[in-house]
Amino acid sequence: MFNRFAALAVAVLFTCSTAFAGDFTLDEKVWHKELQKAHVVAKSENKPMLIVFGASWCKFCKKLEDETLNKPAMQAYIQQNFVPVHLDLDEEKAIGKILEVKSLPCTVVLSPNADLLGKVVGYKTEPQLKEQLDKALQTQNVLRQAAQDKTVK
Repeated sequence: MFNRFAALAVAVLFTCSTAFAGDFTLDEKVWHKELQKAHVVAKSENKPMLIVFGASWCKFCKKLEDETLNKPAMQAYIQQNFVPVHLDLDEEKAIGKILEVKSLPCTVVLSPNADLLGKVVGYKTEPQLKEQLDKALQTQNVLRQAAQDKTVK
């Protein structure tokens, strides 16, 4: 499953151009709007990308932003551990299709190498989202360890 998503994610990163330019701010922290730019940052900082898909018409997307992502502790956690990306699914249909985003809000975590580390569908409270993101970070650590073991052998 990871290999299929990794191939799709790589295709997105290197072939899709996003409709947005620049960044936007949630609680004065930078969230990228351009997936390719975020990927460059993720590679340079060796952090996974946290991609939050939403839409202007989606009330649960706004609720996720206002009640979960805007919490100071969550903002600090995200900024420390991820390269955050916010995409409007209506504007980024191709990326959403490749990453199999079927409902909103949807949060996808990709490693700097575009391996799927986790997917969270729907609104989540701060503790619920943090738990899921912790699991994604654990998956990344497992993949890193496996890659190191493979190169040592």
